[in-house]
Amino acid sequence: MSDEIERADHKGSDTESIASIKQHSADALARFDPADVKRAWLKVDLHIMPIAVLLYLASYIDRANIGNAKVLGLSKALHLTPNQYNLALSIFFVGYVVFETPSNIILKRIGPRWYIPVMTIVWGIVCGLLSLVTDHKGLTVARFFLGATEAGFLPGIVYWVGSWYPREKQGRRYAILYSSVSLTGAFGGLLATAIHALNGVHGIAGWRWIFIVEGCITAGFGLLALIFMTTYPARAHFLTPTEREIILLSNEADRALKAREHFSKSQIRSAFTDWRVYLWGLIYLTTYIPVYSVILSLPSVITGLGYHGTTATLMACPPYGLGFIAVLTIGFTTDKYGRRFEHYVGGILVAMISLIVLMTVKSNGVRYGAFFFMMFMFVPIAVIWSWLSANVAGANKRAAATGFIFSMGNIGGAISGQIYRAEWAPRYVQGHGINLACYSIALVAGYTLWRSYRNDNLSRDAVAAADEKAHILRGDMLGEDLGELGDRHPHFRYYL
Repeated sequence: MSDEIERADHKGSDTESIASIKQHSADALARFDPADVKRAWLKVDLHIMPIAVLLYLASYIDRANIGNAKVLGLSKALHLTPNQYNLALSIFFVGYVVFETPSNIILKRIGPRWYIPVMTIVWGIVCGLLSLVTDHKGLTVARFFLGATEAGFLPGIVYWVGSWYPREKQGRRYAILYSSVSLTGAFGGLLATAIHALNGVHGIAGWRWIFIVEGCITAGFGLLALIFMTTYPARAHFLTPTEREIILLSNEADRALKAREHFSKSQIRSAFTDWRVYLWGLIYLTTYIPVYSVILSLPSVITGLGYHGTTATLMACPPYGLGFIAVLTIGFTTDKYGRRFEHYVGGILVAMISLIVLMTVKSNGVRYGAFFFMMFMFVPIAVIWSWLSANVAGANKRAAATGFIFSMGNIGGAISGQIYRAEWAPRYVQGHGINLACYSIALVAGYTLWRSYRNDNLSRDAVAAADEKAHILRGDMLGEDLGELGDRHPHFRYYL
């Protein structure tokens, strides 16, 4: 969702009605050849999505590679106790949580064009420096700074991608972006295993090479982003004037956006006085705990099935394939049918059934099969990205709220490092039970949020129906016309 699009060709006065702006933009868009429209969106996809996916893939590999490094020699080399390793997992998210919200406010202030690439380069360097640690204290400190330097990237990249697409196109794009997380498990394990083949080269252990190579790759991606990243559609030099107008008009027709929204302290404050922001934070917290705990610990959990070393890292890869397919499918169906809450519930229920199987069944073959369906844990995350993006307005509130909500989610990351504890091996029943409880809370919180949105829409519809002028002006809208009320404006309608 873009709240900062600057119109290249401003038409109409600032007093023009919202309905007129939306209709004017839709009519203007209709005059273009469909082939030109399709070509314009293809060019945007080819320039925006590869950058977003590569950077996001790198971010998750860098935070999760410690799980592969552990089973490939890190734990033994540093003489880590189980508690020391769990602390190294959790401390990453402490730095992340502390710096995430201010980082996203800074991003809104200066723009993502330079901020995101520089952030990527810095955390890539920190990842590479993890190869130098010699004890658990050094590992803990390095992981903290990895989290601190990566803080703000995830809400920042979500904010940036949303700045290019109207809401009806966001579901599949966010799904493509988030599907890279499922690739992290598969590709990350394969990459770590391949890099480990360097074990002993120049006298460096294989697990240290994992941090060196993956950190260099991330920093390289950041350098590429510095070259190719474009801030917003109005500044997109890769688009022709006609294509740029198509993209801008598409966003105007969706949201009646007339001009750039400037930095607003009052809107930022409004993010922290909206009770739904805290409910969103609870949803992120309870859905991220299972995701992070599984990603960070799956190689170790797989060892409980009798596999070890590189075999364990490789056996942890195939289940992520089903998660990749599920997330992509959900992205297309949410764009086509809407019903975000129903998609959210469906993904959670499949993950909950998988956890129950893991807790109750003793057959290793069945339990390994359950890990495939456990990958539906990615579905609710992909859904709530677009759901949140569509329902928090305007730009300043969305930037602050997104940073805060993702910070709460990453508190779940800090907790997740304690979910699959060594003393609960090999079946980890307690860990699965904790994740099951998290999903139960997420269902209740999601229902409460959905019901509140539905009730507000019904209430605003009733008021609009009694007011002819309000009825004419009603509709999905964002931008400066909402003023300081943002999504609390009576003309705003929530996505369900």
